[in-house]
Amino acid sequence: MKRKCFLLILIVSAFFTAGNSQSKNNIVPIPARSEWKEGAFMFTSCTRIIFDKSNKPLQNAIAPLINKLKRAASVNLLAQTKCPGKPAVSVSLSNAIADEEGYTLNISRQKIEIVARQPAGVFYAVQSLLQLLPESIESSTAVKNVQWKVPCVQIEDAPRLPYRGIMLDVSRNFMGTDSIKRILDLLAMQKMNRLHWHLTDNEGWRPESKKYPKLTSIGGYRKGDIIDNKFTYDYDSRPNEKLHGGYYTKEQMKEIVQYAAKRFITIVPEIEMPAHAQAAVAAYPELACVDSNGHPFPYPKQIQGEFCTRDETINFLSDVLSEVIDIFPSKYIHIGGDEADKANWKTCKYCQANMKKHGLKNVNELQSYFIKRIEKFVNSRGRSIIGWDEIVQGGLAPNAAIMSWTGVKPGIEAAKNNHYAAMTPLPYCYFDHAQSDAPGEPPSYYGLTMLSNVYNYEPVSKELNDQQAKYIMGAQGNLWTTYVPDATIAEYMIFPRSTALAEVNWSLPSKKNFADFTRRLLSYEKRLDSYRVNYSKHLFDIRISNLKEADGSFFVTLAGAENGFPIYYTLDGSIPNTNSPVYTNPVAIAKSCTVNAAIIIDGVLRDRAVKPFIMHKAVGKKGTLQTPPDYIKTDLNGWINGSLADDTRFNDYRNEDEERYNDDKWLGWENRAFDGTIDLGKPQSINKVTMRFFHDVPFGIMIPKSVTLQTSDDGINFSDQATQTIALPKATGAVPLTFSPTNTSSRFIRVIAQPYGKTPAGNYASLFIDEVIVE
Repeated sequence: MKRKCFLLILIVSAFFTAGNSQSKNNIVPIPARSEWKEGAFMFTSCTRIIFDKSNKPLQNAIAPLINKLKRAASVNLLAQTKCPGKPAVSVSLSNAIADEEGYTLNISRQKIEIVARQPAGVFYAVQSLLQLLPESIESSTAVKNVQWKVPCVQIEDAPRLPYRGIMLDVSRNFMGTDSIKRILDLLAMQKMNRLHWHLTDNEGWRPESKKYPKLTSIGGYRKGDIIDNKFTYDYDSRPNEKLHGGYYTKEQMKEIVQYAAKRFITIVPEIEMPAHAQAAVAAYPELACVDSNGHPFPYPKQIQGEFCTRDETINFLSDVLSEVIDIFPSKYIHIGGDEADKANWKTCKYCQANMKKHGLKNVNELQSYFIKRIEKFVNSRGRSIIGWDEIVQGGLAPNAAIMSWTGVKPGIEAAKNNHYAAMTPLPYCYFDHAQSDAPGEPPSYYGLTMLSNVYNYEPVSKELNDQQAKYIMGAQGNLWTTYVPDATIAEYMIFPRSTALAEVNWSLPSKKNFADFTRRLLSYEKRLDSYRVNYSKHLFDIRISNLKEADGSFFVTLAGAENGFPIYYTLDGSIPNTNSPVYTNPVAIAKSCTVNAAIIIDGVLRDRAVKPFIMHKAVGKKGTLQTPPDYIKTDLNGWINGSLADDTRFNDYRNEDEERYNDDKWLGWENRAFDGTIDLGKPQSINKVTMRFFHDVPFGIMIPKSVTLQTSDDGINFSDQATQTIALPKATGAVPLTFSPTNTSSRFIRVIAQPYGKTPAGNYASLFIDEVIVE
């Protein structure tokens, strides 16, 4: 109630902002209310700070201000020497501040006053104050010839949502404690307050266990490639092969917890169960299921990814969780719960006996039984569980919270049923997705989650009433590290998308504006530069349209610049520079070319989009599909529009929220044929027909079983020209197929591609096609 009342006051007062605020307010995330005034406060060698020295958390809260001023400005706020009439920074706690994390920051020419209800609020006030100082305050050495002043302002601020987090997966690729601390420092600057630490998964077990040492001695190290799931914990050839991994000792984890606490960040540890358990089962195979005859599955060549549900497993996990709870003071303990296949449970005699004993109708109810037993234990230790949204299968445990990752709906339903939810849905919060379709991006998981996608995400659905909305704790960005080999790449994937998410969580929706955010972000980046953060430079979503036609001519449009930045472009495939043409009107496309568009700021290329156009005979002609695609229904002529989708990257278009690559789609059919006819308008010679199909076996997308080219003069009676098959590719990506008919002239062309059938996993494959090029 106090949070709601305080935020109501802030909403009412949000409009009372002086006209010159835009030039001064570079604070990220943007405060709830700021009233800018004339003048400035100057830090000098005589400036002192006044606070309760007996309050240790308060000391932690003001430490960044004291340390940075001393290091960069040679200003010692704690100096004992006396200065007459010295300016002061006053810090105090008061119950008059309603929100637990709220604060006021009043800066006049003579004094700075920080008032908060709790030390956390003081810490956030300090972060705002530091952003008002010159960027060189972040320097690691003393900086000369700088006026260390801040503008006069009155700020009233509080976070909109209490849970503001990032999930860091260290199972797939291990990161050392120094890297974790660095990420904590950077998150704290943004007023983030949660680090969800994904400590276990199939690819590695990271937390030390004194009771079960093989969890790290075996489960902490793997060999092989995780990208194609070609890894194992079979150590027959261990001395001769490279191992990947590492683990955290109990002392190291305690050190991280304390380090985070000083920055008012809570570490939420995750121990995955019942699935994603391959590393644990490799170490202790007795935790796995048995077959229908009661025999263990072959080991170690076949290591299961799920725990068995028998009592011995519950006892094991209770022991492990006890060790975790002793280290991590977080209210919530994350127990995973996602992507459980449960196939072995259907035949395992122990799991079947459990179902019979407890009257469970199916394996979903068995999973619910498993989770509820774990919850009962965690509750007995004074904590609560949180898990991925699949833990609702079979019934959600009474006191459990969920992380809504498969979309927004599970979080909405949880809130409607009075369960807390942290919103972390695809695609908005998945930082393992690419953040730009520009050339040169590092490898990433399928999908495109741009800065604007993150910033414009709204975690509190309009479907929820005020009472239900309070169960939405906040939003969290997830970084899965399958394609993130080290902390440097992790920084690139996290920043600045986490900065955008920080503002989503902290700031009132009425205060948000993406153009203003990018303006403030350009200033904030200079602070990141001081720490040599490997952040992404992609701020904008440059969009090159598909070909458009008017009066028989083709053209494209460019869009996506914010704050009036010009878009430079070229048509010859070269990278634009400041001498290239500036986009002002639609660009004519008269022949095949490659359009490059770029935004350049201060001589640095910040964003770039590239799109090749092929002006072939079918472009602009009428195309007909016998059956509409299952995926990407917005552009049914996407297969003859003259532009190609990305060769190697592919969005999970099965997720309705997924974004585009270059506004061009791979059209997809789920176990159905592609059957498309092109009307060229009049009979024309046909020398070559080329098409591309996407292939990615783990993703359930495969080349067609066969492809037939037909022609017709009337669009009714078709003749076969040729039928081809494609050798099964070894690599993922676009696979071309070319037909070269001889002495063929026709008005109508028809392409029929039959679906592959079942994948090696036993599921029916999807078929995806890009451009059909007619020459």
